[in-house]
Amino acid sequence: MTIMRQELTQLGGGAHALATQLLGNADDAADAVHDAFEAVLRRPQAYDSRKGPLKPWFLRVVRNRCLDMIRRRRPSAMPVEELIDPGTTPEEALGVDQRRMAIKQALAMIPAEKRELIVLRDYLDLSYAQIADVLGIAQGTVMSRLHRSRIALKEALDNDAQ
Repeated sequence: MTIMRQELTQLGGGAHALATQLLGNADDAADAVHDAFEAVLRRPQAYDSRKGPLKPWFLRVVRNRCLDMIRRRRPSAMPVEELIDPGTTPEEALGVDQRRMAIKQALAMIPAEKRELIVLRDYLDLSYAQIADVLGIAQGTVMSRLHRSRIALKEALDNDAQ
């Protein structure tokens, strides 16, 4: 149990980033992650290591908590948490800030399902198999949906630049 608690603690940041993307609010995201931690620690036997690593399993629990919260209330806007670190020089910081704002705006313009895939793969660095496990879909479906999500993000970035 102590080992699982330590592993879950390490996953907290990524879980919070995913929850923030889904819920659009850092406070609600913290509540969802906290609820997921409690649920997992109350029933540690629910995790079966033979079925795969802890990370995608726990992220699925967090995602399900978020979806439950969304079903209870519809958020009006889905702001994107700032996930890119600023550069070290003022010029780099300005460039990073401009890219961050452009990505934030573009991510906010694409549907949540597409945004979720981009966050899981590009921000949380999950493998296709792990994303498939989190979302409960086939790995090939993950690849095709992620491709379409990236195209949608690029189009949103291109439209925003005009």
